[in-house]
Amino acid sequence: MTNTTNTHIPTIVYVEDNGGDALLFEEALRESCLAVQLQVIEDGDKALRYFQVKASARDLPPPHCILLDNYLPKVSGEQLLRFIRGTAVYKDTPVYIFSTPKDYQDLVDAGIVSPESFLTKPTSWDEFLALSHLLMKSAEAKQDNVPASPTDDRPEAHAKGSLRRQDVP
Repeated sequence: MTNTTNTHIPTIVYVEDNGGDALLFEEALRESCLAVQLQVIEDGDKALRYFQVKASARDLPPPHCILLDNYLPKVSGEQLLRFIRGTAVYKDTPVYIFSTPKDYQDLVDAGIVSPESFLTKPTSWDEFLALSHLLMKSAEAKQDNVPASPTDDRPEAHAKGSLRRQDVP
């Protein structure tokens, strides 16, 4: 008899042009023993093509969680975020972005993101570990089709501590 239980591991896409940050995040996932498939894309143009293909391929599910750096070669994280949030297939996909307060405010004013989407980039090992747990919480909630937070219906889990930007509403 075929096993019909959901045994798929969550997928996190990290769009980051800094190889060191991507490696530290990957190591944090590994050290935390989190079962996840990490897809790192190093520039915005490649990421846009990836998201376009995923959106048009009916038999390929979108990733369970997306993390964007705003400052990328060719296509910015903000441009990617606008595409992702404007594409129906990504409607309930958690998306997080590292960006400046001004860029973030422009996205909030446009109705594209919530405060849960805006993170401070980790600068310590403990922050990379916290980031890995935050993204896994969102990815697993999406995979299990349950709320990421008990207080609202946004797909992003709420960041706490130093990951959560304190300089924006």
